[in-house]
Amino acid sequence: MDYRAYILNDEGRITGVHELDCANDDEAKEKAAQLLDGHDLDVWRRERHVARLKHHTQQ
Repeated sequence: MDYRAYILNDEGRITGVHELDCANDDEAKEKAAQLLDGHDLDVWRRERHVARLKHHTQQ
């Protein structure tokens, strides 16, 4: 299925995208979670929003 993980900056604007080939929403969220690197991600399947994944900042 066609999924995308959009990289979001601190203002919530899209700064990049990862194409994901996944069988379902759960797999898409798992794969997107592996891409978290200091930025939040929005996971979409075509026009349907699947999840927002938050990165965790260590203080």
